[in-house]
Amino acid sequence: MKIYVNVKQAGTRKSYITQQEIYLKSKPSTLRELIANIVSENVEEFNHRHAEQKILNYLTSEEINDRVTVGRVSFGDTYNPTKAKLEKALENAFLAYEDGIFRVFIGDKEAGCLDEPLDLREEDVLTFIRLTMLAGRMW
Repeated sequence: MKIYVNVKQAGTRKSYITQQEIYLKSKPSTLRELIANIVSENVEEFNHRHAEQKILNYLTSEEINDRVTVGRVSFGDTYNPTKAKLEKALENAFLAYEDGIFRVFIGDKEAGCLDEPLDLREEDVLTFIRLTMLAGRMW
């Protein structure tokens, strides 16, 4: 099943959003299954990328300029040799959703509880919105 996910480029100050195409192995019947599928794919990709050894790292001029505006120029290497654990990642994702750290929209409709039936169709557009807590003091 092919779906699209709206993604803001992490680490850039440019305010553009791109659609990333994702293929799910099966049609999820609940939001819990959808999150589990996406988290599983991300953990697998992270662990695979982590295992790759690059012979020579380099940055293009455009990448350097992009990273200068953010305030950190680096190769994006991961120095921690620990691989991600799927069970822990799933537990964290479900807890974060239940705690209201992020919301999921299918089209322009917000998905409900984790175990409610989900009406996901081929080529639907998903948007994950991370909610940030504001710190401040009361007057």
